[in-house]
Amino acid sequence: MKRELTILVPAFNESRRIGSTLERLLAWGAEQLDNFEVLVVDDGSDDGTAEVIRSRFADRVRVIQHARRSGKGAAIRTGVREARMPWVLFADADLSIPIEEFEKLWARAHESEIVIGSKRAPGGELRYPPLRKFLGGIGQSLIALFVVSGFHDTQCGFKLYRTDVARELTASQRINGFGFDFELLFLAKRLGWKTSEVAVRCGHVGGGTVRFSSYFRVLGEIAHLLSNRMRGLYPNRRR
Repeated sequence: MKRELTILVPAFNESRRIGSTLERLLAWGAEQLDNFEVLVVDDGSDDGTAEVIRSRFADRVRVIQHARRSGKGAAIRTGVREARMPWVLFADADLSIPIEEFEKLWARAHESEIVIGSKRAPGGELRYPPLRKFLGGIGQSLIALFVVSGFHDTQCGFKLYRTDVARELTASQRINGFGFDFELLFLAKRLGWKTSEVAVRCGHVGGGTVRFSSYFRVLGEIAHLLSNRMRGLYPNRRR
Protein backbone atom coordinates (compact mmCIF):
# COMPACT_ATOMS: atom_id res chain seq x y z
CA MET A 1 0.00 0.00 0.00
CA LYS A 2 1.43 3.36 -1.05
CA ARG A 3 2.20 5.84 1.69
CA GLU A 4 0.13 8.78 0.39
CA LEU A 5 -0.78 11.17 3.14
CA THR A 6 -2.34 14.53 3.91
CA ILE A 7 -0.79 15.84 7.11
CA LEU A 8 -3.53 18.04 8.57
CA VAL A 9 -2.50 20.60 11.17
CA PRO A 10 -5.20 22.70 12.88
CA ALA A 11 -3.69 25.93 14.17
CA PHE A 12 -4.71 28.90 16.29
CA ASN A 13 -2.20 31.67 17.04
CA GLU A 14 0.81 29.47 16.26
CA SER A 15 2.96 32.05 14.45
CA ARG A 16 5.93 31.56 16.78
CA ARG A 17 6.37 27.83 16.30
CA ILE A 18 4.50 26.89 13.12
CA GLY A 19 7.61 27.51 11.02
CA SER A 20 9.76 24.94 12.79
CA THR A 21 6.88 22.45 12.85
CA LEU A 22 6.32 22.72 9.11
CA GLU A 23 10.02 22.46 8.31
CA ARG A 24 10.11 19.23 10.28
CA LEU A 25 7.00 17.83 8.62
CA LEU A 26 8.21 18.68 5.11
CA ALA A 27 11.63 17.13 5.67
CA TRP A 28 10.15 13.96 7.15
CA GLY A 29 7.51 13.61 4.45
CA ALA A 30 10.05 13.97 1.66
CA GLU A 31 12.08 11.10 3.11
CA GLN A 32 9.40 8.75 4.36
CA LEU A 33 6.31 9.06 2.12
CA ASP A 34 5.54 8.19 -1.49
CA ASN A 35 3.34 11.25 -1.90
CA PHE A 36 2.14 13.81 0.59
CA GLU A 37 0.84 17.28 1.30
CA VAL A 38 0.90 19.45 4.39
CA LEU A 39 -2.36 21.29 5.00
CA VAL A 40 -2.80 23.87 7.77
CA VAL A 41 -6.24 25.14 8.75
CA ASP A 42 -5.79 28.49 10.50
CA ASP A 43 -8.77 28.75 12.83
CA GLY A 44 -9.18 32.52 12.93
CA SER A 45 -5.73 33.40 14.27
CA ASP A 46 -5.03 37.07 14.97
CA ASP A 47 -1.24 36.78 15.26
CA GLY A 48 -0.39 36.37 11.57
CA THR A 49 -0.11 32.56 11.54
CA ALA A 50 -1.34 32.24 7.94
CA GLU A 51 0.90 35.06 6.77
CA VAL A 52 3.96 33.36 8.28
CA ILE A 53 3.10 30.15 6.45
CA ARG A 54 2.55 31.87 3.11
CA SER A 55 5.72 33.94 3.36
CA ARG A 56 8.01 31.08 4.39
CA PHE A 57 6.53 28.09 2.61
CA ALA A 58 4.77 29.49 -0.47
CA ASP A 59 3.48 26.52 -2.50
CA ARG A 60 5.04 23.87 -0.23
CA VAL A 61 2.24 24.11 2.34
CA ARG A 62 -1.47 24.73 1.75
CA VAL A 63 -3.17 26.99 4.23
CA ILE A 64 -6.90 27.58 4.64
CA GLN A 65 -8.18 30.35 6.89
CA HIS A 66 -11.35 30.55 8.93
CA ALA A 67 -12.65 34.10 9.13
CA ARG A 68 -13.21 33.68 12.87
CA ARG A 69 -12.28 31.15 15.51
CA SER A 70 -14.64 28.20 15.28
CA GLY A 71 -12.90 25.46 17.27
CA LYS A 72 -10.49 22.62 16.63
CA GLY A 73 -13.28 20.33 15.50
CA ALA A 74 -14.38 22.84 12.88
CA ALA A 75 -10.79 23.18 11.66
CA ILE A 76 -10.49 19.41 11.32
CA ARG A 77 -13.77 19.22 9.41
CA THR A 78 -12.55 21.88 6.96
CA GLY A 79 -9.23 20.11 6.50
CA VAL A 80 -10.78 16.71 5.89
CA ARG A 81 -13.03 18.19 3.24
CA GLU A 82 -9.99 19.68 1.46
CA ALA A 83 -7.59 16.71 1.84
CA ARG A 84 -6.24 15.37 -1.46
CA MET A 85 -4.54 12.15 -0.37
CA PRO A 86 -6.09 8.72 0.41
CA TRP A 87 -5.09 8.95 4.08
CA VAL A 88 -5.19 11.91 6.43
CA LEU A 89 -3.11 12.30 9.60
CA PHE A 90 -4.23 14.73 12.30
CA ALA A 91 -1.18 16.31 13.95
CA ASP A 92 -1.06 19.14 16.49
CA ALA A 93 0.94 22.27 15.72
CA ASP A 94 3.26 21.75 18.69
CA LEU A 95 4.27 18.24 17.53
CA SER A 96 4.14 17.08 21.14
CA ILE A 97 3.80 13.65 19.57
CA PRO A 98 6.80 13.29 17.24
CA ILE A 99 5.90 12.80 13.59
CA GLU A 100 8.07 9.68 13.58
CA GLU A 101 5.39 7.98 15.68
CA PHE A 102 3.38 7.77 12.44
CA GLU A 103 5.14 4.47 11.73
CA LYS A 104 3.28 2.86 14.63
CA LEU A 105 -0.05 3.99 13.21
CA TRP A 106 0.77 3.01 9.64
CA ALA A 107 1.67 -0.51 10.74
CA ARG A 108 -2.02 -1.01 11.58
CA ALA A 109 -3.51 0.77 8.57
CA HIS A 110 -3.82 -2.45 6.55
CA GLU A 111 -6.34 -3.77 9.09
CA SER A 112 -8.22 -0.64 10.22
CA GLU A 113 -9.75 2.38 8.53
CA ILE A 114 -8.89 4.46 11.61
CA VAL A 115 -5.76 4.20 13.74
CA ILE A 116 -5.47 6.47 16.77
CA GLY A 117 -2.46 7.29 18.86
CA SER A 118 -2.81 6.83 22.60
CA LYS A 119 -0.78 8.48 25.33
CA ARG A 120 -2.48 6.37 28.00
CA ALA A 121 -2.41 2.89 26.46
CA PRO A 122 0.07 0.37 27.89
CA GLY A 123 3.47 1.25 26.47
CA GLY A 124 2.53 4.88 25.89
CA GLU A 125 4.48 7.79 27.30
CA LEU A 126 2.75 10.83 28.78
CA ARG A 127 4.83 13.72 30.10
CA TYR A 128 2.14 16.05 31.35
CA PRO A 129 2.09 18.01 34.61
CA PRO A 130 0.31 15.99 37.32
CA LEU A 131 -2.84 18.13 37.41
CA ARG A 132 -3.30 18.01 33.64
CA LYS A 133 -2.73 14.26 33.66
CA PHE A 134 -5.27 13.85 36.49
CA LEU A 135 -7.98 15.96 34.83
CA GLY A 136 -7.43 14.22 31.52
CA GLY A 137 -7.84 10.85 33.20
CA ILE A 138 -11.15 11.88 34.75
CA GLY A 139 -12.37 13.18 31.41
CA GLN A 140 -11.40 9.96 29.68
CA SER A 141 -13.28 7.91 32.26
CA LEU A 142 -16.43 9.96 31.68
CA ILE A 143 -16.09 9.60 27.90
CA ALA A 144 -15.74 5.84 28.26
CA LEU A 145 -18.78 5.70 30.56
CA PHE A 146 -21.17 7.90 28.61
CA VAL A 147 -19.96 8.15 24.99
CA VAL A 148 -17.68 5.47 23.58
CA SER A 149 -15.81 2.70 25.37
CA GLY A 150 -12.88 0.51 24.42
CA PHE A 151 -10.21 3.23 24.18
CA HIS A 152 -7.57 4.38 26.62
CA ASP A 153 -7.28 7.83 25.06
CA THR A 154 -9.86 9.34 22.70
CA GLN A 155 -8.39 12.86 22.92
CA CYS A 156 -4.90 12.28 21.56
CA GLY A 157 -4.29 14.73 18.71
CA PHE A 158 -2.41 12.20 16.58
CA LYS A 159 -4.83 10.15 14.48
CA LEU A 160 -4.79 8.45 11.08
CA TYR A 161 -8.01 8.17 9.06
CA ARG A 162 -8.71 6.81 5.63
CA THR A 163 -9.84 10.00 3.96
CA ASP A 164 -13.15 8.74 2.58
CA VAL A 165 -14.08 7.45 6.04
CA ALA A 166 -13.09 10.75 7.67
CA ARG A 167 -15.32 12.59 5.22
CA GLU A 168 -18.28 10.39 6.04
CA LEU A 169 -17.79 10.89 9.76
CA THR A 170 -17.17 14.64 9.70
CA ALA A 171 -20.31 15.07 7.56
CA SER A 172 -22.29 13.98 10.65
CA GLN A 173 -20.08 15.85 13.14
CA ARG A 174 -21.87 18.40 15.34
CA ILE A 175 -19.21 19.34 17.89
CA ASN A 176 -16.72 22.06 16.95
CA GLY A 177 -14.61 21.99 20.11
CA PHE A 178 -12.16 19.43 21.49
CA GLY A 179 -15.02 16.97 21.90
CA PHE A 180 -14.99 16.32 18.15
CA ASP A 181 -12.41 13.60 18.84
CA PHE A 182 -14.74 11.38 20.85
CA GLU A 183 -17.67 12.30 18.62
CA LEU A 184 -15.88 10.95 15.53
CA LEU A 185 -14.95 7.75 17.36
CA PHE A 186 -18.54 7.40 18.57
CA LEU A 187 -19.73 7.75 14.97
CA ALA A 188 -17.09 5.33 13.70
CA LYS A 189 -18.24 2.67 16.14
CA ARG A 190 -21.87 3.37 15.34
CA LEU A 191 -21.27 3.03 11.59
CA GLY A 192 -19.08 -0.04 11.85
CA TRP A 193 -15.66 1.30 10.90
CA LYS A 194 -12.78 -0.56 12.49
CA THR A 195 -10.55 1.49 14.79
CA SER A 196 -7.20 0.46 16.24
CA GLU A 197 -5.41 2.17 19.12
CA VAL A 198 -1.61 2.20 19.43
CA ALA A 199 0.61 3.55 22.18
CA VAL A 200 2.67 6.66 21.33
CA ARG A 201 5.14 8.97 23.03
CA CYS A 202 3.86 12.38 24.06
CA GLY A 203 5.80 15.23 25.61
CA HIS A 204 4.49 18.39 27.24
CA VAL A 205 4.90 21.55 25.18
CA GLY A 206 3.81 24.83 26.70
CA GLY A 207 1.96 27.61 24.92
CA GLY A 208 -0.84 25.54 23.38
CA THR A 209 -4.56 26.25 23.28
CA VAL A 210 -5.51 23.64 25.89
CA ARG A 211 -6.37 25.34 29.19
CA PHE A 212 -7.77 23.88 32.38
CA SER A 213 -11.11 25.36 31.36
CA SER A 214 -10.92 23.17 28.25
CA TYR A 215 -11.51 20.08 30.38
CA PHE A 216 -14.72 21.54 31.76
CA ARG A 217 -15.91 22.51 28.28
CA VAL A 218 -15.43 18.88 27.27
CA LEU A 219 -17.96 17.93 29.96
CA GLY A 220 -20.48 20.17 28.25
CA GLU A 221 -19.64 18.57 24.91
CA ILE A 222 -20.31 15.12 26.37
CA ALA A 223 -23.76 16.37 27.38
CA HIS A 224 -24.19 17.89 23.91
CA LEU A 225 -23.45 14.55 22.25
CA LEU A 226 -25.84 12.68 24.53
CA SER A 227 -28.56 15.21 23.72
CA ASN A 228 -27.89 14.83 19.98
CA ARG A 229 -28.12 11.07 20.29
CA MET A 230 -31.39 11.21 22.21
CA ARG A 231 -32.88 13.51 19.57
CA GLY A 232 -31.86 11.17 16.76
CA LEU A 233 -29.45 13.60 15.12
CA TYR A 234 -26.79 11.01 14.32
CA PRO A 235 -26.94 8.37 11.55
CA ASN A 236 -28.54 5.05 12.41
CA ARG A 237 -26.36 2.10 13.25
CA ARG A 238 -25.35 -0.07 10.34
CA ARG A 239 -26.34 -3.71 10.45
